[in-house]
Amino acid sequence: MCTRLRSGLAIWIAAQYAHAVGTRIAVPLVALCALVSSCNPAERALDLALATTRLPTTPGVERYFSDWPKSADPKLVGQRLLQQFVGQASDGTKHYKEACAWYGALRVAALLGDSSREQQLVERYRPYRASYDELFASDGHVDQNVFGIVPLELAKRHSEPAFTDDGLELADHQLANLGEQIRFAIDDMYMITGLQMQAYRVSGDAAHLNDAADTMVLYLDALQQADGTFFHRDSVPIRWGRGNGWVASGLTELLADLPPEHPRHAAVLEGYLRMMNGLLAYQIQSGEGQGLWRQVLDYEGAGNWPETSGSAMFTNALITGVRRGLLDPQIFAGPAREAWIALVSYLEPDAKLTNVSNWMYQGDVDRYLARERLSGDNHGQAPMLWTVAALLEPPG
Repeated sequence: MCTRLRSGLAIWIAAQYAHAVGTRIAVPLVALCALVSSCNPAERALDLALATTRLPTTPGVERYFSDWPKSADPKLVGQRLLQQFVGQASDGTKHYKEACAWYGALRVAALLGDSSREQQLVERYRPYRASYDELFASDGHVDQNVFGIVPLELAKRHSEPAFTDDGLELADHQLANLGEQIRFAIDDMYMITGLQMQAYRVSGDAAHLNDAADTMVLYLDALQQADGTFFHRDSVPIRWGRGNGWVASGLTELLADLPPEHPRHAAVLEGYLRMMNGLLAYQIQSGEGQGLWRQVLDYEGAGNWPETSGSAMFTNALITGVRRGLLDPQIFAGPAREAWIALVSYLEPDAKLTNVSNWMYQGDVDRYLARERLSGDNHGQAPMLWTVAALLEPPG
């Protein structure tokens, strides 16, 4: 950890540490200094900041995520979003965006205690059982293998062996072909991390955890910029909103179960903290889309617009970080709350999210800005469901 100090992070660390010692010392200063006494002074600053940013989750944190306007009540919004997804006809293509929404819907159904809709989501998977031979005959692809998050989420809640078998086969196949699936496109940081973390949760096999963490650090080192955000690809220097959202989501999934003593934990946590801090600078402060983030995060020219799918991914990451004690609520909870309230205003009466960017992979800024704005697309429905789950999960 000590060697990963960066000048931009150091500035933020100084502010965070000053805030911590001035208002809420969770650990005595002398004890913190003892923890890092082997580091030189510059290294010590980073270690102290990381030690003080994991604040305890207390009932006081929850005040930021209660007393919602009725339109933003997570239970009511979750019921609407769940009904919208269950009502969709599956197209049978095993598209990653359906898998991501399905994963979110399963979590929300369980948290709401909606056993009827949960059973519908279970039955929805039956046509997919043992249907991956064509994929297994190839190197696979991140966008295809990630479908395994669905049977693995089912396996966590239901004892049918077919769910575990399908999910772990997809995860093991990805690991066996990981060199071919790594593209250095930031979308990968959910497609790989999300699947491998689900496999770890179901199997307990540390190979899934370790490869997810190793790959995340590889991408952090290659693509994270000085402001904490990410270029879409190493050859595409565009800070695309949803692309960055995939990274935020992958980091959130990884940190949920990456033990603090893991050799990659410090690097992953640093990347997450840098990103969350960097995102605050790009949140829309006034006017159209206040509280959200734009299609191209840092572009200030004409034609940029509030994009909801990436904004929902950031909101999920921020809320989860605050509620798990990774982020200081006095800094991050307000922006997270504002973002959630703004997001629900973009829901149509049938719970379809508007202002969702069509997919992107490369191009100049004008091409990103000109992408079609979709309604009800699962690129947006999925992170809205994740965010509901983040708000409904028990504290801690």
